[in-house]
Amino acid sequence: MALSSQTRRRLAHGGNATAVSAMVVILVGMLVGLAQRHPVRWDFSEDAANQLQQGTIHKLELLDESATEVRVTAFTAQQGKTDSYFKNRALKDLLEELGHASVVVEARLVDFDRDRLTAEQLGVTEYGHLVIQRGDDRVDLRDRDLFRRLGAGAERRLEFLGEAAFNRAAAQLLSKRKKVIYALRGHGERDVEERGPGGLSDLAEILERENYELKALDLFRDRQTEGAPSIPMDAAAVLLARPRMPLTVPEEDALLEYLARGGGLAVWVDPGSVVPEILDRLQVTVGDGLAMDRTLVFPYNDRPVPRYRSHPVTSDLAQERLVTVLAHIAPISGTDPMPAHVRHQVLLETSRMGWVELGGELDAGTALYEPEIDRPGPATMALAVEVQSHPDGPVSKAGVLGRAVVVGDSEFATNQLLVEGPGNASFLVNSFRWLLGDDGRLAVVGRPTKVRRLALTLEDRNMIRWLVLGLLPLITVVIGGAVWASRRGR
Repeated sequence: MALSSQTRRRLAHGGNATAVSAMVVILVGMLVGLAQRHPVRWDFSEDAANQLQQGTIHKLELLDESATEVRVTAFTAQQGKTDSYFKNRALKDLLEELGHASVVVEARLVDFDRDRLTAEQLGVTEYGHLVIQRGDDRVDLRDRDLFRRLGAGAERRLEFLGEAAFNRAAAQLLSKRKKVIYALRGHGERDVEERGPGGLSDLAEILERENYELKALDLFRDRQTEGAPSIPMDAAAVLLARPRMPLTVPEEDALLEYLARGGGLAVWVDPGSVVPEILDRLQVTVGDGLAMDRTLVFPYNDRPVPRYRSHPVTSDLAQERLVTVLAHIAPISGTDPMPAHVRHQVLLETSRMGWVELGGELDAGTALYEPEIDRPGPATMALAVEVQSHPDGPVSKAGVLGRAVVVGDSEFATNQLLVEGPGNASFLVNSFRWLLGDDGRLAVVGRPTKVRRLALTLEDRNMIRWLVLGLLPLITVVIGGAVWASRRGR
C-alpha cells in the first residue's frame, strides 16, 4: 500500500525527532557517567564562601602527607525536629567537601535511628554526634560544638560551625599535646581573658582552633617554687603585649633565660609605651614618632597599608594579597650592622613613600611628610629576630636558637581590630607557628565568615523534584504537540 507524501513527510520528521532524542539521551548518559568518574566543582558564591577555607585545606594536606587514614563519622539529627533537615544537610555538605579535598579522609553520614550498631561500636549515644578517628587517636564533637543559635524571636537562626570544629579537631590530631603560649601580666598588658574591644579573647579563641592554649601568667604571683621567677617549662612561646610598666630585673632575666632554652617570644609595643629591656638584648630599637605612608586603610589616617617582606611568616599572606591592618604604629629597627649572634628580618614595612612622622602640620587631619622634621622611609612595623647564642653573647647557653617577633603595635590583635584586617588572624597565627617551630603549618587562616547556604525544607525539595520530573516533561510534550498540530494543518 503506497503512502501519501504527507504521511512520508510525517514519518521522516518523527524518525528524525526520535533519532535526535535518542542521541540526546545517550549524550546525557555519557556526561553523567563522566561526571561521576571525574567530578569537577565550581563555587560561584560571593567570596567563594561555600568552599573549604585555606586553613582547613592546609590541615588536610598535612594529614595527607602522613598517609594515615582519617575516618569521619557523623550521625544524623533527630527526625521530626524543625532544624533536623538543615543540620543533616550541613553535615553532609561538609563531609562531601572533606572527602573531595583529601585522599586519606573517609567521611560518611550515618542514620542514628537506623544504624544503631555503628553508634554502639563508637560509643555514641546522642544525635548529631561527629567522630574523627586517626589511628588510635580520636576526637568527638557534639551537636553543640557544630551548631549554635543566634538572634531572638523571629530573628533566631541556626549557624553551622562544623568546619571550625573540624579545624580544631585536625589540629589536635596533628599535634597530640596542646602547646601553651603564656601571656605575661602584672604590668598593664592587654588581657587575654577580656572580651571588650581592647581585649585578646578573640585571639585566644583563634589559637585554640590551632591547638594552642593562650594563658595568662604573672611571673611573681603564679610561681610554683620559691626563688627567682622563671618561665614554666611547658611554655611553647611567651607573649608580652604592650606593658605599661617596666619589667623587673628578675623578670627580664627570666625571659632571657627562656630564650636560652630555644623559646619563642612575641613583643608588641605601642608608641610611647614602655620598651622592655630585653629588646636591647635583641638589638632591637623602638623609635619615636609614628610609621606613616601615603597609602592608608580608608578612612583612617593612622593605618598605613603595610608591605610584606620575604619571610615564612608572610609568604602566604603576600601571595593571597591579604592586608594586615595595624593602627598607630611605632617604628622599630634592628642594629646595623647586626651582631654575629643576632639575625633580623623585616616582616612588615611601609612603602618607599612612607616615613616616620615626628610632628608638623596636618592636612585635613592627615600627616604630611616634611623632610626637615620627619625621617624618610621605608619604616619598619614588624621584625623577626633569630638569636644564636654564644659564650660571650647576651644568651649564655651556647648552640641554642631562639626566635622573637617584635611588632610596633598591639591594637592589631585586639577584639576590635582583629576581624577588620583580612590578614590579621593569619599574620598572628603564623607568627606563633614560627615562634613555636611549627614551620610546616604556616598557611593562611580563614576568618570567621557567615556561610551562605541554600536552606531547603523537605517540602521545597519535593516541589523541585516534581517540577523537574513532571512539569518540564509536560511542557516539552505540549510544545511538541503544538508543533505537530501546526505541521499537520499545512
